Amino acid sequence: MTTHTSPRLTRSVMSKLAFVAMLLVALAVTRRASAQGNLSGQGLGFPTGQLSARAEGTGGSIGEIDPISLVNPSALAFIGTTTLFFQIEPEFRSVIVGSAKDNTTTARYPLFAAVLPIGTNWALGISSATLLDRTWTTSTPSLLVLGADTVNSTFTVGSSGSINDLRLAVAWMPSTYLRLGLGGHLISGNDRVSVAHTFTDNSAFGNFADSSTLGFDGGAVSAGLQLVAPKLAIASVSFRKGGRLNATRSDTSLGHASVPDRLGLSLAYVGVAGSEIAVRTAFDKWSSLNGLNRGTSKAVDTWDTSLGADIAGPHLGSQALMLRLGGRWRTLPYVVGPNNDKVDEKSLSAGFGTTFAGGRVLTDVTLAHARRDAGIGITERAWTLSIGFGIRP
Repeated sequence: MTTHTSPRLTRSVMSKLAFVAMLLVALAVTRRASAQGNLSGQGLGFPTGQLSARAEGTGGSIGEIDPISLVNPSALAFIGTTTLFFQIEPEFRSVIVGSAKDNTTTARYPLFAAVLPIGTNWALGISSATLLDRTWTTSTPSLLVLGADTVNSTFTVGSSGSINDLRLAVAWMPSTYLRLGLGGHLISGNDRVSVAHTFTDNSAFGNFADSSTLGFDGGAVSAGLQLVAPKLAIASVSFRKGGRLNATRSDTSLGHASVPDRLGLSLAYVGVAGSEIAVRTAFDKWSSLNGLNRGTSKAVDTWDTSLGADIAGPHLGSQALMLRLGGRWRTLPYVVGPNNDKVDEKSLSAGFGTTFAGGRVLTDVTLAHARRDAGIGITERAWTLSIGFGIRP
């Protein structure tokens, strides 16, 4: 289509009219995106789970037992040797509405951990994990009629940021049968929300872009316990008590809420040498975040349940190859649509892990496929590749 500029309208006037039109389009698109644009990135973001690639390979079922996952401080006592761990986790997501399909890719770096054993009974760990990730972009092409002109343009809204959990924890193993742990959490992050309106003919119409950055800070404490029956089973439980969480913009307070409380339990059978078959469930009180929503999606309390196994497989040279499989069922923390429909997620995962360089280098790889649905005619399909690297100096 050929863009025609009316001689009756100067560029300045046209830019002002375009700006007004942009605001109207912004209102419509923002409402639609909030209600229907995606299912997993509503409210303050998507919960990554704070699990290691190894734990994700079992669907999360060993989350309360795994020393690298940032959920149970008592699990640090299981590490045995100094370990540094880093994880990358790209997600390939498809949002399906009727016959329309939109594909996006999100790169995440959800977990870092450093664990230091102290003597034979103590361990100290510092970990950083994503609590909520809010990275997404929605672009909508549009035709605007301004006076005698029909203008091609693109309206883009997006968010880039996350809320992170930095934990300092200590674990104590007073006996072979018992492990205890305590952790202190610093919750912080930011969310850069942007809006832009661009015109194909930007010589006649002025493009527009603006952004605003929200900041978050708060704290929490956690405690954990593991009961071990050697060569039989491990029962592990953890609890996080959330403190105050603040939201600010340019040093201006926007509201206060509480970091969500969380209670988790894992039970694993370890009667097969080198293997674990486990089940886990966890409850998160996400509704405590509603004081920060300011008209966005409502937060709801959720359950996260999984079943999986970490099985000793064939050997690669002198090192065993660990094979993992798991299933997970959970509800995401934010509702969608005018009826506040909950978003259910079901996922299957599989992966493997092994060590190199005489056990000094650990590698865990997991591929998970998730289906998210709220019963409102929109579904999400997501493939997530989790790759973890560990170094034992």
